Amino acid sequence: MLSITAVMLLSAAVFSQFTPMDYLNAIPKPPGNPCGFDIGEKTQFLEELESILRPYKENAEKESEDSEEFREEHEADQAVSALMKMGYTREEAEKLKNADQMSEEEQMAIANQMMKRQNNMSIKQAMKVSEYDSAAAGRWANARATMMQAEVQADPEKGTKKQLEIKDRLGLQQEIKWLQDKLTGGENKYLEMLRQLDAEADTAKAKMTPSIDRLYKDLTEGNGDSDQIINKIQSLRQSYCAKFTSKYLEIIEGYKGYVVEHLQDYNRLEELQMKLAESQGILDDPNYTPGKLAMGKAGGYANMVGGIFKYNLNADVGAQFVGY
Repeated sequence: MLSITAVMLLSAAVFSQFTPMDYLNAIPKPPGNPCGFDIGEKTQFLEELESILRPYKENAEKESEDSEEFREEHEADQAVSALMKMGYTREEAEKLKNADQMSEEEQMAIANQMMKRQNNMSIKQAMKVSEYDSAAAGRWANARATMMQAEVQADPEKGTKKQLEIKDRLGLQQEIKWLQDKLTGGENKYLEMLRQLDAEADTAKAKMTPSIDRLYKDLTEGNGDSDQIINKIQSLRQSYCAKFTSKYLEIIEGYKGYVVEHLQDYNRLEELQMKLAESQGILDDPNYTPGKLAMGKAGGYANMVGGIFKYNLNADVGAQFVGY
């Protein structure tokens, strides 16, 4: 009964005490040279990042739990509300909310009543129409349009109300799709750049690995000065890190700027999605607060900041040459 949009909104983590800008401003600025961090400095930065963002995550988890509790407590009310928006009377909806306790024949009988009341046709007739070829379907649609016009003329107020509801819902869906396409297109530009960067980094790492393996072999076999061999390994890794980390920092800074620039669009999209959910009978969640979509994008940037050491192979566990 719930649309994908409504389920997404009701399932998302929410933040009541913080705004998206609060969240973005709390995220530490990435260091200018992550490649210069050793494993201890890297660990310290990531621990501080986690500590700073913990209140936001804990608040999100608390509100998510409260929302889940609300949904469980009002599951029956939600079913009735959604069914009524579909066209069932309250009496019919009250019966159907316990559909698992009804026979298929009883469910179909109530559904047929609703279809006849709303569309002047039975479910069986509707299924038959769905099997028409394009020409027959066109003739049927024209006939239905003529019939609906006659109904509106006979009862203008009822017809206008129904038409307005349909028009409003279609308008919401169209604007939602337009905003989603716009925002997704902008986000994907940066995500694709990150994907390409990772692909290039993987290729470069594969080319570098044989050289490092040979140096490790010399190190373990005692072929040459240990300090010089270690320096060569670290130098290769350092060059690799510098090449890709600088591009990574540039891309994620661009992503952050995009999110900040489009905060109003994210909030507008969320507002429209909530209106659409309301039109489908979704109950108001007292734990809901605006800003979830933008918060999610801010969280995406936080994850990107947490990945700034991904190309720093010298700061990986086991890369410290302990014992040499």
